[in-house]
Amino acid sequence: MNIRIGTRVSNLAIWQATKVQQLIEKNGYKTEIVKITSDGDRSVGGDLSSNLGQFTSTLDDKLMEKDIDIAVHSSKDVPVDNRLEIVNLAYLSRGETSDIILFNRKNKKKCLEKLLRNKSITSLEKIMQIMPDGGKLGTSSVRRQAFFLSRRNDIIPIAVRGKVETRIQKLIQNDVDAIVLAEAGLKRLMSINCLSKQALELESYRISPEDWPTAPGQGAICVHCLQDKYDEFNELRLILNDNQTEIDVELEKKILLELGGGCQYPIGVESRKGIIDGMIAPNNWRELYSSGNNYSLQGINEKSNLTELNLIATVNNNTIDYTKRKIVSTLNSDRLRSSLLNAGIPISNIPVIKLEVIPKNWPEIKIDNSSDKSEWPILILTSPFAAKAACEMISERPNLQRIMWLAMGEGTARACFRFGNPASICADSRDKDELLIYISNEISKDKILYIPMSNLSTMDFVNELRKIGYHVISWDAYTNTPIKVKNIEINKDDVLLISSPSSAKSWIRNGLTVPDNVLCMGNLTKTTIEVLDSFKQSEIRVLDGPTFSKIVDWWEKEMVD
Repeated sequence: MNIRIGTRVSNLAIWQATKVQQLIEKNGYKTEIVKITSDGDRSVGGDLSSNLGQFTSTLDDKLMEKDIDIAVHSSKDVPVDNRLEIVNLAYLSRGETSDIILFNRKNKKKCLEKLLRNKSITSLEKIMQIMPDGGKLGTSSVRRQAFFLSRRNDIIPIAVRGKVETRIQKLIQNDVDAIVLAEAGLKRLMSINCLSKQALELESYRISPEDWPTAPGQGAICVHCLQDKYDEFNELRLILNDNQTEIDVELEKKILLELGGGCQYPIGVESRKGIIDGMIAPNNWRELYSSGNNYSLQGINEKSNLTELNLIATVNNNTIDYTKRKIVSTLNSDRLRSSLLNAGIPISNIPVIKLEVIPKNWPEIKIDNSSDKSEWPILILTSPFAAKAACEMISERPNLQRIMWLAMGEGTARACFRFGNPASICADSRDKDELLIYISNEISKDKILYIPMSNLSTMDFVNELRKIGYHVISWDAYTNTPIKVKNIEINKDDVLLISSPSSAKSWIRNGLTVPDNVLCMGNLTKTTIEVLDSFKQSEIRVLDGPTFSKIVDWWEKEMVD
């Protein structure tokens, strides 16, 4: 009998399939490895959670079509509610279950190569001390995002997808400050010399499993077959299956199923011969992070009653004394307001414009599936609302979810994450002039740039990109309309934080008081309002950057002065 073994095409997937092949052939069978590109391999976008099974379904489709006899998967990628016609034939003996965090710098004493040859463990508290303030964490795993952000809500999650080698290269290129990867995969790749010298030199730490339980099934390789072939392949099961791995992984998956989650659910749980150690984030963890609130993980064990877990955390309504000097902002950002209040800075948000998506204007995103993914278009997002609009349009323009998103700065990157599709790149630009420089230095001119814009935006940014050789597709993606607001009490020593030129103009249309100090989020806003009569008696300054930390720095210096 010739056994056709289906596998994805990455080096790691081929290693796994080859391991299965060797065990089977050692027992006298002939085999053939069949390489298959999965749906997950056809995307470079940031959202994994809404596409459960995207790395396994294509292989299982081939089983259903009888193009292969068995399919080899990473167990953690397999949905808990897999289709009835497919069964798990076997689990190979489990590898390492830990996660490793890699930083974008060399460290001879703490390098990845040495770590993979020893058993040293580092506490999550120590790792948090190493991670820079406002650092960019590269991971598309909901579990890893939720666990990390429960300790550090200043961190910006960035989508890093693709083969392990590709993700490491993004770290080396400084696209992110750190990435988190499974130890099992790293060890397997090192064993076949698929990790570069640069990769092996990176500063790395094995995260303590007490602080950071593994994903259900992590480190285990599973083999699928058709249900009606299970008895026929019983001898293969006897060759491949490790009973303890099967018991442990099935128990982890059972817990995940009882909680109603999939393989992208904010839970870490590991069974060691039936002893359970796990942690779970509240269901509203993303909302809490995005609104500037902290949250905690709940521990679970074999004695836990899963039905009694409180999986919804309370959102704090911060209160502060407004009788003294305060910031009055035109932003519509709950996160920024909550974060500033948590820092003891009084702030009141008074949005004066209304932003609405124009669905009919959004173009179809054209992708040549035969081309290399590095040649695919990029979506350029220049504001938090542009990010929100793009997320809302995914259902109507599905290819939006398949391409990389570039966020102009921290606020836009956070908005991408809040609305469910993390950006792949954060340019850390304060304005469009800096963004233009970033794109010209970092993005190939072979890529098509899609840029959703406000109906009030000028074409200057787009024209400059075209002038230096980019193919740009831009459109009026959303409307920017002034709204009427009630007159509010503003003291002359308050600080007006203006988010955009249109907000400044709407502020004046509403006849609202302009205090002596005005703080602008960018140079364009400052240039616009300097010529407006209502602002001529005020001192107008520009933030060093449109971020929470820059506002805090400015406020603390201002209050001292």
